[in-house]
Amino acid sequence: MDLGDSNHHSINGSARSDPHALTQSYIEALVARVENLEKAAALDPADESDEPEHSTSPLTIQDNRTKSGLNETFKLPESTFTLLITHEFLSIPFLTGLLACALALFCLTLVLIDEADQGTVDNPFSLPAGVTAPTRITQYVGILIGVLMEEEIPTALEIIGKGMKQDRSQGGVVSMKHILFSSILRLAVGYCFLMALFMTIIQESDVIGILFDVLALEFVERIDDAVYELCKRGFFGRVLRDAARSEHTFTCNTRIREDKNFGTQLNRFIRLTYFLNLLLLLGGLTILVSRQEDGQYRCRSFSVHFGDETWDESYVELENGAREKRLLVYSHFNGIYVENGTHDGKPRYVEQNKERGEPFLSTIPAEILYCQAIESWVFRHEHIRTGHIDNGVQNECDWLLTSPETESYDLIELSNENYWSMWRGVVEKRYEIGITCNECHGPTDCNYHGSCIEQMCRCDEGFFANTKVPAPPYCVSTVAHIHPYNGILLQLIVHSYGFEASKDNETTLHIMHDLKDPEAKYVEFYGRPLYYARNMRNKPIGLMRYGFPSDEETMAATNSSVSELGHYHPQIFDDDDFFQINRATPSFQQLLTNYTFILWYSGRRWYGQLYTPKITPATFAEDEFHAFWANALSGVGYQDNETLIISEPSTEGSPEGLEFYEMRRRNIPASEAAASAYGPFGVLIPLIEAQGAGFFSCLSEVEEEGEVEE
Repeated sequence: MDLGDSNHHSINGSARSDPHALTQSYIEALVARVENLEKAAALDPADESDEPEHSTSPLTIQDNRTKSGLNETFKLPESTFTLLITHEFLSIPFLTGLLACALALFCLTLVLIDEADQGTVDNPFSLPAGVTAPTRITQYVGILIGVLMEEEIPTALEIIGKGMKQDRSQGGVVSMKHILFSSILRLAVGYCFLMALFMTIIQESDVIGILFDVLALEFVERIDDAVYELCKRGFFGRVLRDAARSEHTFTCNTRIREDKNFGTQLNRFIRLTYFLNLLLLLGGLTILVSRQEDGQYRCRSFSVHFGDETWDESYVELENGAREKRLLVYSHFNGIYVENGTHDGKPRYVEQNKERGEPFLSTIPAEILYCQAIESWVFRHEHIRTGHIDNGVQNECDWLLTSPETESYDLIELSNENYWSMWRGVVEKRYEIGITCNECHGPTDCNYHGSCIEQMCRCDEGFFANTKVPAPPYCVSTVAHIHPYNGILLQLIVHSYGFEASKDNETTLHIMHDLKDPEAKYVEFYGRPLYYARNMRNKPIGLMRYGFPSDEETMAATNSSVSELGHYHPQIFDDDDFFQINRATPSFQQLLTNYTFILWYSGRRWYGQLYTPKITPATFAEDEFHAFWANALSGVGYQDNETLIISEPSTEGSPEGLEFYEMRRRNIPASEAAASAYGPFGVLIPLIEAQGAGFFSCLSEVEEEGEVEE
């Protein structure tokens, strides 16, 4: 043992004289040697473990290192991506690794394509109309979990860094081409996973769906690990078994100071990538969430369509606080509803006026809102009470119509996929309500005769669209007998089938122009024109089926209490109770000396009514008109007796070609026992026997000067 020259001589000299001194000298020399070894070990700490630890999970990077001297041994992770590094191109292990990677990329790409394909121009990411607070929290947690579980990106970056630090002086160098090829595929899988994770999370609207999506995508990303484990167990043959069971390492040089700095910078870059990915996803989610809560991804203007259903025992709360029993015709509340504020954490949609779809000024509108008490969307009106006037028991939120229990924000989806419940004194289930969005999203919504700009149709020349009230179809030809254009006036003429011309004075109805609004062409109710005929007198026999006298008969006097046909026969519905009940009043007798007949749309049917001659384009107020509050068909007093004829249900823009009826047994039932046997419109007598013939047709397009166009 060489303990140094000086020590050697001193030991020999002391040994001759004193054995104890010799022993002491050896001990001092050994202590000095141990101190020197400890200093050397501090410069290059050695790993004392004989074998590296092996992770029990194939899904984590096998980054256990053994260090010998001043070099570091790096073990490649157990993954099919490693087969792309350690084996030659087109070999069986290489192709297996490539196939596993392609399978993961293929599945993730399918997810991305499917999620992206659901978007529209106005909602490219196909976000739901809104989500609940628990779902919102789960979205952020899902992003955090997904980024933490994603391992392909940091693993690829680390392998590239270690490969660049290989010690080429000791041989066993792994090709950087293989490392880069494998790592690029890892990065592709990792970022496809993050993009698919982001798209699926923002499109989900429930907590369980988000958590399942995160787990499913994580499984798809780790297909390569599952394939590698099967190869390791020998499921795919001996060649792949041996390739998977082999350990692959290379030596990294850590002697040079620059290499140490590179390792530090690499670790920092990997951590930065982790946090950058997390911040990008959370930032993108936050931006979309703010837009979603502002309503940018949901329809904010609806057209609501109720059917013919009625409730004959609704109670209207009057201004003085009293309650009045009134017939509720649900279709009178058809029309446009616009988002206005929130209720119980969800949007509140308010009924708009029937002229141009703008807010009512004095009329209290109906509303569609979310009622947390029953966890459903409801249709209601604050002045229509559902409880009986005696017991005072009312529905939750005074609902008149309610959806199934839901947390959804999408009313259109609820109306298309679910039945609602209607209140008619009892709950009537399985009711279909129509809710459509008024916003255009492409040329289809504009009938291919215009462009959709800012969700409103701008129509081509020769086509008309009232942009104040968007309602499909938007762009309609001027020859469709719906809208006037460039001063053209439309007229409707009444058919008098089988009647002699000498007895049938043609009744021509004109569109009523809107003199109060220079931008509007005509007076409008529920998106349809109002037609009228002025200076009429006596019974409008041209507008009735059985009111026309034969050649031998003469017209009844204005104040006659009987008509040409026998009245009120219990077995005959053809009698004329409309004029029977009205002729008993002096006011109606006076009305028949001079009145205006108007034909207007009430939300589902056209009503033909007798009105005072004071109604003119200059005096008619349409902006606050509402069929329900105007008692168009309310079951109260004599207001109902203004309606002479009524059309079949229709969503057309014109009464042309529709079937029309006279209403019988509504005001004067045949008996008290039979009073409830008739519908809300009584017994409907068709004006024309032949079905499909219609009652009104377009006479011609007439210029304002009165000249008929050929």
